[in-house]
Amino acid sequence: MTNEPQPNKLIDTQPIKVKKSKPDNLSSTEPQVAADLAPQKKPKRSFWGFWLSLLVIVVALGLGSMAGYGRGVSERMDAQSTQVTKQLDAQLALVQQDIDAGRYGIARQRLEYIIKQDPSFPGATDKLAQVMVASAITPSPVPTETPTLTPTPDLRNQEAIYAQARQQYDAKEWTGLMESLDSLRKADPTYNAVTVDGMYYTALRNRGMDQILGIGAYTISNMEGGIYDLTRAEKFGPLDGYADGLRNFTRMYIIGASFWDVNWPQAVDYFRQVSQYAPNLRDSSNVTSNQRLYRALLKYGDQKSGNPKLKDRCGALDLWNEASNIAPLTDEYANKYRQLDTECNPPTQPPPPGDFTDPNIVPTPSS
Repeated sequence: MTNEPQPNKLIDTQPIKVKKSKPDNLSSTEPQVAADLAPQKKPKRSFWGFWLSLLVIVVALGLGSMAGYGRGVSERMDAQSTQVTKQLDAQLALVQQDIDAGRYGIARQRLEYIIKQDPSFPGATDKLAQVMVASAITPSPVPTETPTLTPTPDLRNQEAIYAQARQQYDAKEWTGLMESLDSLRKADPTYNAVTVDGMYYTALRNRGMDQILGIGAYTISNMEGGIYDLTRAEKFGPLDGYADGLRNFTRMYIIGASFWDVNWPQAVDYFRQVSQYAPNLRDSSNVTSNQRLYRALLKYGDQKSGNPKLKDRCGALDLWNEASNIAPLTDEYANKYRQLDTECNPPTQPPPPGDFTDPNIVPTPSS
């Protein structure tokens, strides 16, 4: 009997089963994972937040609409003003055409329309004065069938005519001087040309002044004729400051008179300026600019006093007071002034009878 080796009992031939163990921390992470994977709830939008946002949008739209509307109104007003200015410019251009064609009446109507639309429209008042002067000095047409006499030509030599002109110059016979100068120019346009031009200037300048002031050979003022002579004098040389100023104030006098009984505020405005520097300037009616201003102030005060509102009526007091600084008010206007002054400045009520105690005085205690 052979001895066979026996299996070692210490070696287990059965396969060893390895038991897989779970991580220790699995049980602790499962709830967190489940929480992370759970669907999140959307926050509810606030009810008042929605309406506040809607209100902000509505207000923004409203402000934008108002701004757009205001801008539209401004643009429309600018366009309207531009259109009116273009119309007045066109009328002023037609005025010049009327003046060139001698249609002074139509030109005056156009200018009065322009001034009514815009009293400060550039060039309108100057053109109006020009038209009034031109229409006043334009001679009436002479019928063609009436024969006219042709003056006998002056055949004297130039020296004799010039000598006579010198005598008339020294004697200040301006009209006769201009007639002699005209004869000299017809006889010989080149004779003493510079000296003759100077004599023309002096004659026209001084005769224009005399006509405006109603002095010298003129006992009554002829404003339009004076302006015409001064304007002709400018062709021979610039006017001095006194002559040019007098011409300007004379034009303003004529324009102010054109507003008489039509527009008292305008009449007052023009005669205020004229009377400040030429208070004794007068027209053919022999009414001075100071007297014109006095009457215009009274009439403008009457217009003010007829207003329905008291604050508007009280403005007449200032106008009548200004007139009283020129000349005393008549009894009629003195009464008007007192009545309106009482209405506009009523007397204060006197204190009630009795002892008057000043609350600021503390009585001294008796000892």
